[in-house]
Amino acid sequence: MYSSLFKSLCMFISKMEIIFSPGGQAVPAQVKETGAPHAFQVEFTPRTAGEHRIMLAYRQVPVAGSPFSCKVYDVSAIRVTGAAHGLVSKPVTFLVETREAGPGNLEVTVNGGRVPTSAQAQGPHTYAISFTPREAVPHTVDLRFNGEDVPGSPFECLVSEAARVVPGGEGLEKVSVGRPASFTVEADISLGRPEVSVLGPARRSLTTDVVAQAPGRYSVSFSPADVGDHSVEVKLGGSHIEGSPFLVKAYDASKVKVTDINSGVVSKPVFFSINASQAGAGNLEIIVSVGGRNVPNYVQAEGNAKFRVNFKPQEAAPHSLSVRFNGEPVPGSPFTCRVLPGSQALVSGSALKMAPAGRVAQLLIDPQAPAGGSDAPDGGASASSSASCTVTVTSPSGLTAPARVTHNREGRFCAEFTPTEVGRYSMAVNVDGEPVKGSPFACNVYDVGKVKITGLGPAKVGKPATFTVDASEAGEGTLELVVSTERTTVKAEVVACARGLYDVTFVPHESTPHFVNISFNEEDVPGSPFQCEVVEISGRRPHPREPRVVSVRGDGLKDVAVGTTAIMDIDPRGLEGRLDMEVTGPMGTRVPCAMRRLPSGLWRAEYRPVSVGPHSVAVLQDGQPVSKTPYTVHIFDPRQARVVELEDAFCHRAATFKVDSSTAGRGVLTVSVRAAGQEVKNTIRDVGEGLHEVIFHPKLAVPHRVDVKLNGMHIAGCPMEIPVRNPAVGQDVMATGIGLYQSRAGRATTFVIETLGHPAKDFDVLITGPQGAAVPVRCYQQKDGNLLAEFTASNAGSYKIEVSQGARAVRGSPYYCQVYDASKVKLADVGSQSVSVNDKIAFKLVRKDAGFAELDVTVTSPLGQDLPLEVKSSPDESDTDLIEFCPSVAGNYRFCITYGGEEVPGSPLTFMVEDLGVAKASGDGLTCGQVDCPATFKVVGTGLLGKPSVQVDGPDSTATCTLEEEADGVYSVSYTPREVGVFDVQVLWDGTPVPGSPFHPKVVDSRKVRVIGGWEAFTDAEGRLELALHQTKKISLELGEAGPGQLTAECRGPAGDAVPVAVEAAGGSRARLLLTPRAPGEHLLYLQFGGFPLPRSPVLAIADGPGASSGASAQPVRVVLTGRGLAGARAHEEAEFTIDGSQAGPGLPEVTLTGMKADIRVNLQHLGGNVYRATYTPVVPGAYLLNVMWSDRQVKGCPLKVAVTAVADASRVICSGDGLRVGTVGKEIRSFIDTRRAGPGELTAHCVGPHKVAYCELYEHGDGTFTLNVKPQEAGRHALTIKYGGEHVTGSPFALRVAGAPDPSKVRVYGPGVEHGVLATFQSRFICDTRGAGAGQLTVRIRGPKGAFRVEMQRESQKDRTILCKYDPTEPGDYRVEVKWAGELVPGSPFVVMIFDTQEELNRFLQGSHSPGSELYGSVGYSTGYAHMNFGGAQPSWRGSQAQL
Repeated sequence: MYSSLFKSLCMFISKMEIIFSPGGQAVPAQVKETGAPHAFQVEFTPRTAGEHRIMLAYRQVPVAGSPFSCKVYDVSAIRVTGAAHGLVSKPVTFLVETREAGPGNLEVTVNGGRVPTSAQAQGPHTYAISFTPREAVPHTVDLRFNGEDVPGSPFECLVSEAARVVPGGEGLEKVSVGRPASFTVEADISLGRPEVSVLGPARRSLTTDVVAQAPGRYSVSFSPADVGDHSVEVKLGGSHIEGSPFLVKAYDASKVKVTDINSGVVSKPVFFSINASQAGAGNLEIIVSVGGRNVPNYVQAEGNAKFRVNFKPQEAAPHSLSVRFNGEPVPGSPFTCRVLPGSQALVSGSALKMAPAGRVAQLLIDPQAPAGGSDAPDGGASASSSASCTVTVTSPSGLTAPARVTHNREGRFCAEFTPTEVGRYSMAVNVDGEPVKGSPFACNVYDVGKVKITGLGPAKVGKPATFTVDASEAGEGTLELVVSTERTTVKAEVVACARGLYDVTFVPHESTPHFVNISFNEEDVPGSPFQCEVVEISGRRPHPREPRVVSVRGDGLKDVAVGTTAIMDIDPRGLEGRLDMEVTGPMGTRVPCAMRRLPSGLWRAEYRPVSVGPHSVAVLQDGQPVSKTPYTVHIFDPRQARVVELEDAFCHRAATFKVDSSTAGRGVLTVSVRAAGQEVKNTIRDVGEGLHEVIFHPKLAVPHRVDVKLNGMHIAGCPMEIPVRNPAVGQDVMATGIGLYQSRAGRATTFVIETLGHPAKDFDVLITGPQGAAVPVRCYQQKDGNLLAEFTASNAGSYKIEVSQGARAVRGSPYYCQVYDASKVKLADVGSQSVSVNDKIAFKLVRKDAGFAELDVTVTSPLGQDLPLEVKSSPDESDTDLIEFCPSVAGNYRFCITYGGEEVPGSPLTFMVEDLGVAKASGDGLTCGQVDCPATFKVVGTGLLGKPSVQVDGPDSTATCTLEEEADGVYSVSYTPREVGVFDVQVLWDGTPVPGSPFHPKVVDSRKVRVIGGWEAFTDAEGRLELALHQTKKISLELGEAGPGQLTAECRGPAGDAVPVAVEAAGGSRARLLLTPRAPGEHLLYLQFGGFPLPRSPVLAIADGPGASSGASAQPVRVVLTGRGLAGARAHEEAEFTIDGSQAGPGLPEVTLTGMKADIRVNLQHLGGNVYRATYTPVVPGAYLLNVMWSDRQVKGCPLKVAVTAVADASRVICSGDGLRVGTVGKEIRSFIDTRRAGPGELTAHCVGPHKVAYCELYEHGDGTFTLNVKPQEAGRHALTIKYGGEHVTGSPFALRVAGAPDPSKVRVYGPGVEHGVLATFQSRFICDTRGAGAGQLTVRIRGPKGAFRVEMQRESQKDRTILCKYDPTEPGDYRVEVKWAGELVPGSPFVVMIFDTQEELNRFLQGSHSPGSELYGSVGYSTGYAHMNFGGAQPSWRGSQAQL
């Protein structure tokens, strides 16, 4: 019982009486003072539950409100009775009795309120509480009375399945046709015997066998007869059990067909086909094996359950092909595939290509025993002697042509046959019963006798003569035709009129017989050569001409530019006397031409055209032509072509300009557009009248280099730069400048950050090199408020530039800068630099370590003209270009090679081109020399008359020369210079200077190279050069008296590796050596001047640690720095590193960490033994410089670049949208990702399905939010991984269920609600089974009498694809049930349902009489109710007036 307190304030209590209302008894009460003035406390203890009345009077006068009412309850008096067990989908009811508990409020919840409950009064104080469990799990029932737990609460109700199906044997997913499939039904005994029905793919019922095994346990079996989906319905008490109807897939492995199994060859793919389209659903298992070992095979799906399988055998032995379907072997499995050796029979002979009709065609077959396939001593011959060979020849008409096969002693076969028809013959060759590789072979048979010549008759001088050649019936082949006279050939024009039919036209110029030589497949046509008589036209006298025997070659016959010298060489071919050349311009003007005789006997003609247009070139002797018909040379002027109508260019938009070449002459126009070293695609369109429009699409906001050439030569103003602007400049924060995209290694590069007025502290720049190392960058504030960023890349490669404003990357970031190093471009395969005219000059450019930039190669002729040159990529080597050029005249050709606008090492490269039959001089003595040392070279004039003469002149002296003849026409020349300087060497052969003479060798005296201060100042007592590890040694040298040479140096370390050594100019005639050793030990320093070693070279040097030399005080101290905090840190996280000065001697460390935005304090903790622990906690992300000093000396390697990155908190990334849970194949699955609260970091997404990877696309909105689009390639469960800053976001990996495309034909609708009935007993429920129908939306629309029904849809769980529909009609009439899946009608829909008042009316309707909508029922208003439900992962929703499920 409870104690009650009643308080009366500020009054005197004279009398109080408490009466217990149920029984009227008084309840004792006590009045106590509370200590406050006029305040009392009243206490009483009720004995029974019920309403108590409190009578309160003051001086026997009832106070206002008296009597008061107090309701007393007793929660312990509540009694709960009911079942402690329940069944799924069956109501569970228990009774609650509150008779003795008094008044109050009873609360009942099941599973925390997740399971609905209902209460029904069974009497004044007794209530029946019911709930229907949906899961076979213990249910917790909480009972509270007036907010207090009822004794024993919470109660537990054990819920079990009303019935469940237990698959037997191999399960129910896939069963074999004709084989019994069984399962067990376990059900509550009270539910009785289960009703089982099985429907086949054609909706026909199958016989089922239900046997009781034990109380509540039944065995069910059935045998599927057809391939396809079977529906198994299990009912208990007229209701479906959980999951019913079940889908069972029946398959038939015997219907899998394996075809196209042919013999194979070692190392060649073998193919065969599998057709499982009629076998049903299942798994196909293919195993290829040989000798107990599996061979890899590859399966390609061809659609509709058809597959193409291939494998590559590696040994000549029968291979076993095992094919199983759902674990069952298919008919014929395992199959056997015969594999033959890789060395197949060789087939050769004239019949392999073509053969003439009527003559014997021959095939030679060599069986060729496989390697290792015979142990006989005589090898392959003995092995092939037992082979058999058959040859089948089929004519074009399909007849078999007789073939005779003979076998010789060497084991080879010879097959002969005589073709009689024109066309393609087929020759099938089998060796040992197997076709050889390539069989059947084809042979084209032709008949030269069927080539007909018509229309060839007498012709007249100067008039076209035409005749016809008909080879249409002669078969396939090559027709050759030559028209000639006794002295020369005549040009003929051939026009193809039809297949094999040609018209030939020629113009005779002499009244001499002309001969037509015609051959077909290199066989003369019968009657060839045909003679054609040519007569002189009346009134015209024949003009005798000299034979045209000279030949002309050279660039002067090609397209020539105005103002350049055109050169041609003429071979007189025995003609004596002087030759002349006549060059006529387009207006008939003569162009002066110079002729001279070369020592080789050729004539060289040179002329310089001055006007554009076709020029006629003829070779004359004594005024008469001695060449073929005059040559026509097209002269062009690239300076007359120009770029016009150049428009402003913007990135990501098409840019155009035009090229006007209307007055430049005929030629080929080429355009090259490059930006930051990258080629920009362009198109050229002819718009007429000499105008061409060029269209290109710039992607970078940097100047674009445009180079337009006409016939390989630059037009006026080219190359030129076109500025390309970014239209977003001034509208958004971004970075601009060429430094974002291209840079030179070792050179400072800049770009600009457009801040739009934002403070500089908001910006951060991080540059990462090719190996992930950070690159220092400095930012400078500009007057316009923008920032100028400057960095220097040390090596070639791709650098990543990240520019951010706060935690957000600016527009376009990250950028990728291609850094190049022209010094790393290597010239390879240069070969001899002395070549002859018309010999190819070829060499390679290797760009492997040079990065990516624009390569430009120009060649200058001996006349100073830039010549066209084509650069090709090497087909055999990557990052290698091939330079090829064929010189046409003698002289020096200069190749200038630039990379990114800078000359590469070895450029310019000069080749000396010499005429054939001219003496040559070569050797080191022509290029360099050493005082008092003999310099030698050779003069070669083999086969030439005369001998050489040489004179060597120095600046102030003449050197004595000696000539010795080593062989016929080969002389060795030697001279000894006595002074330094540039010499003059004249070499003549028979009084004529050889090419290149006079030569100018540079003579030096390396003995006069002097070390400032002497070597003794830099060497120890043993004469060794003293070096300090990691300390640069500087040595100055005086070169003034050593002559016109250059100082070069090379150093080798202790391991023989190259040590960097630099030579720099020190002003005047001095040079300075800079050498920094990297490893202790002995070094060798090689010094040369002008190519000659210095007297002390090589110089022995010794490198020791700090303190070994006099300069030790300037060296970095021996302090070791270790720890992750030296390279990077994360904002708001402590980073640390260790300073170990145990070997540095006494001292204290000083550490500074400075950045552009802020400095970071570094705390030091002494650990003992001169070892310190350094810690710091950065706040602002960015790049910082860490400098460590020890006793005012800098530690080696400092300052260090420390990159502080912002902390990316993946747990604060918010992912939302249906695309994280469900989707459909063929449709984009979209979700939304918000990283604004997670700090800066990299967002990645990856989605993997059961067998394939789904395509993921992240679209950035620019504000830290992203849209993720996933495009799956297959149905099934996918794992979607989303990471931020390398860490999984909350919920990742997400389980993404991807359904197949919707298939309305798989939806089944059944139940009494789609059948006719009587209103009083009508059951309106029906079931829509969507299993196997893919993802989609189920729409149910019902049309019937207005206001007479209400549509309802429900399903048991989110995974359930079986939907129960009801519409509960209240009026008779016509009802139309329309069911759609994904917007399409399902099979049987729409369903027409007739509902009548009486059974008699229903019977009359079924017998063909009236319907409820006929006159008997009058006029009825109709309405439509509808409901929708989504599948494939989306939440189900109602449309219309229904509430959301």
